[in-house]
Amino acid sequence: MSRILPSQHTLIWRTVLLNILLTLVYLSTAKLGLLFAFVQGNATLIWMPTGISLASVLLGGYALLPGVALGAFLTVATTAVPLWVAFAVSVGNTLEAFLGAFLLRHVAQFDISLQRLRDVWNLFLWAALLSTVASATIGVGSLCAAGAVSWTQFSQVWLIWWLGNVMGNLLVAPLLLVWSRSPCWRLSQLLEFVMMLVTTCAVTIIAFGGWIPPTHVEPYPLVFVVFPLLIWAALRFEQYGTTAANFVLAGFSVWMTVSGSGPFAPFGLQGSIELLWVFMAVTTLPALLLAASVSERRHAEEALQHAYSQIYQIINNAPGVAIQGYDSEGRVLFWNKASEDLYGFTEQQAVGKRLGQFLLSEQDAKEFEQMVQRIVQTGQPAPLREWETKTASGAPRHIISSLFPVRIERDKVQVVCMDVDITERKRLEAELLRAQRLDSIGRLAGGIAHDFNNLLTAIMSYAEIALTRLPEGHPAAEDIQRVLDAADRASELVKHLLAFARRQTLTPQVIDLNHLLHNVMPLLNRLLGKQVELRVHTDPALKKVKADPTQIEQTILNLAINARDAMPNGGVLTIETANVTLDTTAVQAVPDMSPGEYVMLSVSDTGTGISPEHIEHLFEPFFTTKGDQGTGLGLAVVYGVVKQSGGHITVESEPGRGTTFRIYLPSVPPDTTA
Repeated sequence: MSRILPSQHTLIWRTVLLNILLTLVYLSTAKLGLLFAFVQGNATLIWMPTGISLASVLLGGYALLPGVALGAFLTVATTAVPLWVAFAVSVGNTLEAFLGAFLLRHVAQFDISLQRLRDVWNLFLWAALLSTVASATIGVGSLCAAGAVSWTQFSQVWLIWWLGNVMGNLLVAPLLLVWSRSPCWRLSQLLEFVMMLVTTCAVTIIAFGGWIPPTHVEPYPLVFVVFPLLIWAALRFEQYGTTAANFVLAGFSVWMTVSGSGPFAPFGLQGSIELLWVFMAVTTLPALLLAASVSERRHAEEALQHAYSQIYQIINNAPGVAIQGYDSEGRVLFWNKASEDLYGFTEQQAVGKRLGQFLLSEQDAKEFEQMVQRIVQTGQPAPLREWETKTASGAPRHIISSLFPVRIERDKVQVVCMDVDITERKRLEAELLRAQRLDSIGRLAGGIAHDFNNLLTAIMSYAEIALTRLPEGHPAAEDIQRVLDAADRASELVKHLLAFARRQTLTPQVIDLNHLLHNVMPLLNRLLGKQVELRVHTDPALKKVKADPTQIEQTILNLAINARDAMPNGGVLTIETANVTLDTTAVQAVPDMSPGEYVMLSVSDTGTGISPEHIEHLFEPFFTTKGDQGTGLGLAVVYGVVKQSGGHITVESEPGRGTTFRIYLPSVPPDTTA
């Protein structure tokens, strides 16, 4: 046997209690409804149990249908009709609640908040008009069969019964469905709601209380004074205000009309009931529709505002993309955060101005405004365009811009500009081109040096042979010796070219740069002289590298000599060693460099610096800024040695502020010995 879990026990008892409660509410409201607004004691103008039943099933499910059935049965059973009539009426009312809930749930996809126009129409169509036919037909038919109502009155009683159920579903069901969720109001809203409800009560009592004699004015136009209150309720409180105001208005108007007062009283009981039903229909349904339309408009505005907010956040927070908007005359309309970060001008500084006033040169600004006007006239985006500009601090920037039109209104076009900073890309491209150029020059120089070295070997060999064949004191011996001396100098030049081309023979060893620096410092002091102060900062835990110590010493000497020449009036030369770990981001600035562990050797001076156009050619052989005093091979040799040792070299310089060369050599494990 299956066991019932404690949670299932709780659910069962909860369902039983809800059904009992629904039965009591159904019975009490039914008895209240039968006290007034009745036709022959059986049919009422507003049958509240119908709305209560529909709302209960929609909120609590079909498990509450037994409460509807029992409440309807007890209501009729306590009157002077046979029990089988009570059973038939109970079946009709239960079927009505089931059909209404089923059609709204599964056919209409109903939302109990009634915040959509289609939900109000579906409530009116499926629950108010259609499902209520079952209850009216079965109920009135059983009364006629039992003799409680004459068959000749079937249509009249059926109509009043059906109209009462319709109004019950239009007045009571929306009230219970909407107010099943408490509104989130501020105190001021709550006070205004209470004021609206009290005013509605007062105006309804005045309009339907019969206080204005019919001899002075026709009384029925008084009913129109309630319309502004319903509009107030719909506009300010939407479904909450409308359902409450409708219920209050209907309750007071029915009570006073049945009591023989109000604007419809002169037309007799039957006529007043018919007019009152029409009045309630033309107030209740339009008020619900107005509230739903207000809700839909509010939701649409909120969605639009949310969309605008999202678009604004996308535009303002787009990382790395400077986005601006311009009018047809090129004035800034909006300026996102990335634009502030890129150009250094705030939104307040930019909006309302032309770019020529603060960002672009006069010529570039004129071209930009012409592009904007052409885009506005043609409606076509402009081709991608690169610009050279400067930030608010004067830093140069290379950007690429995309300009395209955005139609704001029918005859109004804005131009959106999206800028991407390509300064770093330009620099990397220049670095790559320089590395490729140096590599090409190296291959060319290496090939020439190799062939030239072969020729020098032949020249020196034949010259030495000729020198040995000449008798002592021969006049040509001195000339041949000069040929040999020139060939030796040419051989040194070839060695430099081979070093740049990375074709020289190296003898790599595991070395300690700190120890090497200590050994070379006496020579450095003599080379630098008294005008240049030498400062050396070494990392005591420096890792070792694998390189040719002689070539590394020569590299340090070459860099030191260049630094000395850049400080003719004296200065400071700083040599530093350190262990560094370079990640993917750090190595992006150096072509062909991989992330990893390196030993850095930096040589910095406080000299005249190097101009940007010279830095591009700094490591090329025979390029010099020293005029006739330089060979243009020192840095070329440094570059070749570093690259052949598996390292990388970078240079940073600014005219008037000195130069820093940094050499990165791959570190080797501590236990490496050869």
